[in-house]
Amino acid sequence: MAKQQESTPINFMLDANKTPVLYADGYLIGSNQHVVTLNFAQAMPEPTQQNIVARVALTREQAKEFLKNLKDHIEKFEV
Repeated sequence: MAKQQESTPINFMLDANKTPVLYADGYLIGSNQHVVTLNFAQAMPEPTQQNIVARVALTREQAKEFLKNLKDHIEKFEV
């Protein structure tokens, strides 16, 4: 989540009718000097093919913060 001033709360809106949940069998990470791109894929009938179903581009700082938050989140739910 992007850093905001303490007095400015962020409200995330989710419209379940417009925002599908996609299952990803695989992922591909790409980057250059400006951004990190996460490509999420689903397996195809051909075992050597995957179909990219979603792409997310983050700045390097956003990617680092995302990684930290993902790690923290997973650790909270592991037994």
